[in-house]
Amino acid sequence: MILKKLVLNNFRQYFGNQEIIFASQKDRNVTIIHGENGFGKTCFLNALLWGFYGADGLTEDLPKRMNIIPDHVREVTTNPLAETSLVKISFKHGECEYTLERSITLAAERASKGQDTDLKLSRLEKSGMTSNFKKGDAQKIIDSILPKDLRELVFFNGENIDHLAMEENKEKVRDSVRGLLGLKLIEKAIDDLKSSNVRGKLKEDLKLNTDSKTTELLEQQSLLEEEINKKKNQLNTCRDNKAALNEKMLAINAKLEANRETREFQQRRASLESELKEAQKKIQDSEKNIGDLLATDGYTLFCAELAERGKIITQKLRMEGRIPARVMNEFIHDLLKAEECICGTCLPKGTAIWQKVEEQLTKAGHPEFNRAVGELDKAIGVIEGSINRTRELIVQQISDKTDLGERISTINEDLVEISQAIGRNDNEEIHKLEEQREKEDLRRDELLLQEGGLKSEIEIAENEYKKKNEEIQAMQQKGELGKRAQRRLQRLDEVIDLLEKILCIESEDLCTELGKEVEKTFRKISLHDYRLNLEDNFTLRLSKSVLGSSGPVRVDVATGTGQRQVMSLVFIASLVALAQRRNKIPTILRDLHGGDYPLVMDSPFGQLGDEFRSAIAKHVPNLAPQTIVLVSSSQYKGDVERELGVSNRVGKRYILRYHAPSKREDAKESITLGGKRYTIFKHDSTEHTEIEDCNCDN
Repeated sequence: MILKKLVLNNFRQYFGNQEIIFASQKDRNVTIIHGENGFGKTCFLNALLWGFYGADGLTEDLPKRMNIIPDHVREVTTNPLAETSLVKISFKHGECEYTLERSITLAAERASKGQDTDLKLSRLEKSGMTSNFKKGDAQKIIDSILPKDLRELVFFNGENIDHLAMEENKEKVRDSVRGLLGLKLIEKAIDDLKSSNVRGKLKEDLKLNTDSKTTELLEQQSLLEEEINKKKNQLNTCRDNKAALNEKMLAINAKLEANRETREFQQRRASLESELKEAQKKIQDSEKNIGDLLATDGYTLFCAELAERGKIITQKLRMEGRIPARVMNEFIHDLLKAEECICGTCLPKGTAIWQKVEEQLTKAGHPEFNRAVGELDKAIGVIEGSINRTRELIVQQISDKTDLGERISTINEDLVEISQAIGRNDNEEIHKLEEQREKEDLRRDELLLQEGGLKSEIEIAENEYKKKNEEIQAMQQKGELGKRAQRRLQRLDEVIDLLEKILCIESEDLCTELGKEVEKTFRKISLHDYRLNLEDNFTLRLSKSVLGSSGPVRVDVATGTGQRQVMSLVFIASLVALAQRRNKIPTILRDLHGGDYPLVMDSPFGQLGDEFRSAIAKHVPNLAPQTIVLVSSSQYKGDVERELGVSNRVGKRYILRYHAPSKREDAKESITLGGKRYTIFKHDSTEHTEIEDCNCDN
């Protein structure tokens, strides 16, 4: 998808008819929109989201989200049916050109709380053929081009994007990978096959053509299936609530960090919370390591007595001279068979001298016996080594776990002290923010417990479902119809199982490819000896090299908001790059196309330190096939302006001019771009924003 043009007509603070043509050439693919904080950047981002998804696409930080009609219009109008807001977006996807129009009247906005919009979509194909779609059909096509769960990867507020780098959002990262790289098709196929229209119908056929016992099992299985689906829906709701709560917590943290009185406390808290998560993860790893050790080598801890007895037996045999044997039985047998000693003396069979030699058979050693004793010695050595190694490893893991537990207790105590210190502040706003944060923190713990409980309940129900399935398959079906229905259901389950395995393998393969892309992209922008990795569980991990007792080792880096923002930007850029070459990646599923996607970023440099700001700005033109940046003057000046200017990739540039009775103290009234001065604030009785095209870089 490449964005071509955006037209706004009476959309919130954008009065009248205003438009932007986006830069879309490969060598001039960057559009910059300059606007101070509060001048309309977030509203502009939401205009695109509303155009594609309606009210469901609007961001949580947009004030009065359901008020699309401009405030001054709703206050003075006498005809709500005549007042309309409209967003028109022209874009290209694949070989087709699209134009969508979404609109809403004031009457519809009031009646439906902003939900009931009118949507039209036109498509121009390469052949010149045109098609037109409305409402539901239009939305389905839009969702197939850019699914709703991917919108925050394409349209996002850079200051709030750091949550992708948090471990608790790894499911969202996994879903993003699957969505942008074509694997949602497999998920959709699996869901369709499991639906009542497919699997449900086959089960009904089986019930009608089977015995009473199997019918009973099928009914039990259906109840389990309903329970599993219900629990999964509850789990998804729980995760959505957790994600929404995390966003609230991030907003509260940002406000506390922005306040001079609490900045130091909040920064310290963020550092401690990051360290706490890492310590908790290490404890989980330690517990897993102990479990793995006990599962694979735990038996050796009970073999000490056995090894000692083996040593006693071999020592006794050596003292008796039975091992190693000096003469082998085969040698004695050869002498008796030849009836001649090695000295030449005859050994007639049955004579006294022949019997003397025959008696040596009981004293001579067998080669297999000697070999067995050697293997026993070796096994005893291995067991003794394993006993010591296993014991040492377990003791070390337990010691590490104890140390981590003590550190976690200390961190929790420090966090309580920070919370109390902030809560004692005389500033009423700070006090309320901290109270709200405490409530949200408790709610997050409740959601984590709920999530864990639901996962456990789903696992138990799924195991029971499998047992019922095995019982059904073992039952003797009556008649050919029953057997055929059973075979069809069994084949369907095999197909579902195969697709789920393919989905798992494809996800792992693409995660590996994405991990390489993440490392490559991060190396281009990192000024430190840091490494960014995408773990197998879709967690982003930042590490650095330090000198350990046995040489250089990599340790995790405690990440703040700025580092997480960089990690998230790198992840998104890497994912978009991988989507471009999706059909060239050698995985099981061939000819799956990802496609080109733009990045629309509001304030992407806001939380970045100086060490990352320049590197990110330098890399902006290469983040995606098309990049649209909304930026304030304070974020733009200096490194960002210099790097984007040097790149010569800025194809379009606009300013947002804000009209209002007054402005924020930190907002400028004018800015200079390419040697030309632009007014960006005008005193006016009515608050609104206008877009001005400036071609100083073109």
